[in-house]
Order: sequence, then structure tokens, then C-alpha cells
Amino acid sequence: MFLKNRTGFTLLEVLVALLIIGISLGAVFQAFSQSKRISWKSDEQVESCRIAHNILADSQLIDSVLRQGKGAGIVQGEEGWQYTMSVTPLELNTGDGDRLYKVPSMLNLDLCLIHNQGQRERAYYLSRWYRR
Repeated sequence: MFLKNRTGFTLLEVLVALLIIGISLGAVFQAFSQSKRISWKSDEQVESCRIAHNILADSQLIDSVLRQGKGAGIVQGEEGWQYTMSVTPLELNTGDGDRLYKVPSMLNLDLCLIHNQGQRERAYYLSRWYRR
């Protein structure tokens, strides 16, 4: 009555194989999703670096900000980007507690780039030194 040489897989073996495949595919899709998020964030950071470089390369704007002590505006040609800049005398920590050393003839320019995308806002900060 019973066949001894049955070929094929039992239902339990098929279910275990499907479970393993499902877990593997879930891990692969999660890795792809995380990779896409990381890629998107790095693209935005590269874009912010490019915009900051373009702003800091505008010598007329930088001269104006250094004279006035501050500046703000919308980045032309870049949708959703705006900037603020402030200038302070350059002070460095000497390592002796809270003592700061004012560096003569040097200014610290702080640039803050803000990217607005709908309800999401992200800020990028850069500090640069200039000689008076």
C-alpha cells in the first residue's frame, strides 16, 4: 500500500523554505531602503556644500556681510534654500578653562543654510575665518 520511494517535498519542508525566502527578501528590501535613504541624505549634503561654496565665492556679498556684520537672503536659482550670515571677532579657546583669546585682525563668519521642503526643514552650518 505504501510507497517507499516517494519523491518531492513535504508540506512542512515547503513552508520552512518559504519562510526562509521571505525573511531573506525582507532583509534585502530593508537594506535597499536604508541605502536609498543614505544616498538621498548624502545628495542633499553635497548640494548644501555646493551652495555654501557658491555663496562664499561671491566676493561682493562677503565684503558686504563683513562690513555690516550680518546678512540674510534667499539663494537665487535654488528652490527652497535660504541663508543667514553673522560676523563676530575671532575668539579661540586657549585650553585654560573658559578663557578665550581674541585673535587680532581676524573675523569669524558663520553661515547657516536652511533647506525648506514642504513641512520639513533642515539646517547646515559652516564657519569660516577672514582677515580684516
